Order: sequence, then structure tokens, then C-alpha cells
Amino acid sequence: MAKIAKKLNDTKIKNTKPAEKEINLFDGEGLMLRIAPLSKGGKKNWYFRYAVPVTKKRTKMSLGSYPHLTLAKARALRDEYLSLLANGIDPQIHNNDKANALKDATEHTLQTVAR
Repeated sequence: MAKIAKKLNDTKIKNTKPAEKEINLFDGEGLMLRIAPLSKGGKKNWYFRYAVPVTKKRTKMSLGSYPHLTLAKARALRDEYLSLLANGIDPQIHNNDKANALKDATEHTLQTVAR
């Protein structure tokens, strides 16, 4: 049976200091905060763990670092990715497609062609 993760709060995140080993704090539904060891700078990074819809293999994707990406924003991203997964869409492929579409839209403008 799966272990039920206790929801994180901002105070717990701020008060958890880097140690000699890597620390993982779980918020539930695939969202986790990884605190790097002191030897690697002690950065706090958000990750989303999920099963790829086609292959059913477990993978994770980075969402951003803690001070810049708050707990509320990380949960909003997780909810968005969970809704994509419910529709059978891989969030990493979806993000890559969005980035490529933006690049294509801005790459071939009159100004860039004129240069």
C-alpha cells in the first residue's frame, strides 16, 4: 500500500536545512522537493514524478528551484500536469511542443529574416 505523504508547508521547507546527504520532502501526488547536500550547495529543487502514459515507466521532471518557485506555484504546475496525464499527454513532450511552437513563431519574423 502506498504511503500517504503529509502536505508540506512553507515553514517546514524554510526550516529544513541541507545535511550531508540528500533530503527528499514529499507533498503528495508526485510533487517532491529535493534538498541537495551541503557539498553541492544545498539547493532546493522541485520535481514532479509520474508514469509516462504510453510506456508506464516512472520518470521525473524538474519544475524549478524553491525560492523562485513557491509551494503554491509548484502545486499549480503539478495539478496542470496531472490533468495532462489524465488526458494521456506526457507533460515533458507537451512542454517541448510549446517551446518549439514559440520558437517557430518568433524565429521566422520579418526582422530576423531581414538581418
